[in-house]
Amino acid sequence: MYSLYIVEDEQLEIEAIRLIIEQYTQNIDIVGTAHSGKQALNDIRRLRPDVVLMDINIPEMNGIEVLKIIKKEEPTIKVIIITAFNEFDFAHQAIKARVDDFLLKPIRPKQLVESINTVIKSLNTKTKNLFDEKMSDIIFAVVQRRYRDTRLRLNDYLNALYDHYQNDIASITSEVQLLMNELNIVSKDTCNYELKYHHDQNNQHMVMHFQTPYELKVEIMKVLDPMFDRMIASRDDCKNNIEDIVNYIDRNCHKDISLQQVGEYANMSSYYLSKIFKKETNVNFVTYLTERKVELAKEMLANTDAPIINIAMELSYQEPNYFSKVFKKHTGMTPTEYRRSIKRKKRNQTNA
Repeated sequence: MYSLYIVEDEQLEIEAIRLIIEQYTQNIDIVGTAHSGKQALNDIRRLRPDVVLMDINIPEMNGIEVLKIIKKEEPTIKVIIITAFNEFDFAHQAIKARVDDFLLKPIRPKQLVESINTVIKSLNTKTKNLFDEKMSDIIFAVVQRRYRDTRLRLNDYLNALYDHYQNDIASITSEVQLLMNELNIVSKDTCNYELKYHHDQNNQHMVMHFQTPYELKVEIMKVLDPMFDRMIASRDDCKNNIEDIVNYIDRNCHKDISLQQVGEYANMSSYYLSKIFKKETNVNFVTYLTERKVELAKEMLANTDAPIINIAMELSYQEPNYFSKVFKKHTGMTPTEYRRSIKRKKRNQTNA
């Protein structure tokens, strides 16, 4: 769904444009209208629509002034200028200000639809490039065997998908399927392992059953866990390499793992492991482990309604009060305060 904002001083013109868009276009949501340049600029800054359809001759600030500010502050917003034959000088200024398209009055439905479709096609190309870049970041993190980076990059990718496609499950599914196919190729090439994920004919199982970016990320990481096991085991210098040790901690930080357990995994004494870990990461083992636990806790608090006690237990804190104390030390807030702050922030963004 793409958002469109209309700037036109004549209400009848706004209603005519709205009628054309509703009848002849798909996936266009008119998020606002304005009769003046100042009102439009304030709304556009707040709403950040994908497309602005704007008359040149509007009160307070003309369309060229608004266009220049939009392109300076939000260059990705597409702006279509509505002009008349006797406004050539304005049109020339609009070209210099990087307008995306022109419409001549009187506006004809076919021309309006073609113009909107053209700028949306351009948006699609940029969006696809963005998704491709984020997917490449995930693949690179996987190839480098960086578990935490993979999780963080996957989180960015899925959030971008859901922000863009909203409730379009089919499009989200298509993108996720493409990612899983690419990851499966990497897995086969690096460790001769085929990822075990559901890929039926409609390719909708994963997305349909895990309807938020967080839930889907958790499920995908479960699919990737065995791959990371095999990738690390296949390395000649596995287990005593600091990157593999960090990966081991990242993948098991929700458990009650100790320095001694990690030392056994790496085939070195806990004393020696402690020394090289601090030297290579600039933090001690306990601090690093705690930071990862707090990171996971923040994700669960922000994306689930799980009780605090359940989150504490899932992160291997047997005493919820101790978990709250540790969390507050690292974030400045109790888990409850943090969850409330996130919910408040989401409400403000929704109401903006």
